[in-house]
Amino acid sequence: MPQELTRELFDLSIAIDLIGQATASRLGINQTDLICLDLLARQGPLSAGQVASALGLTTAAISAMASRLEAGGYARREMDPDDRRRVLIHASPSGVEQAFSLFDDLYAAAAEMHSRHDERDLRMLVDLLRGYRRLVDQHTTRLREAPQ
Repeated sequence: MPQELTRELFDLSIAIDLIGQATASRLGINQTDLICLDLLARQGPLSAGQVASALGLTTAAISAMASRLEAGGYARREMDPDDRRRVLIHASPSGVEQAFSLFDDLYAAAAEMHSRHDERDLRMLVDLLRGYRRLVDQHTTRLREAPQ
């Protein structure tokens, strides 16, 4: 059963990757830009270094990404009021709405699917998914740190 569940999670990861690519393409950005926009929408304004760390990218890549997000109206850069040497990237509320409204049908279908399960089962699933995410994060770290 653990292998079957892990395979299902890998298949889900592929499906999520494909919907992310389709969504980003429709918005005129790339998938990593969409992931960054989601990060900014959920966590609030972040510095380029914070985004780079969260996404495993360089700050130079984040600078180019921020430029693309700004050009599309999805984000804006502002000086950090607490540290004028730092720039914060803010998600644009209208850009977030435009981008993530493309998932409205998915959210509605998921809510309907969830309604067929009780709260206890859903909590158990969330706990299991969090555990898997931690395992994947740990494995990713080991892969990045291992000598080549």
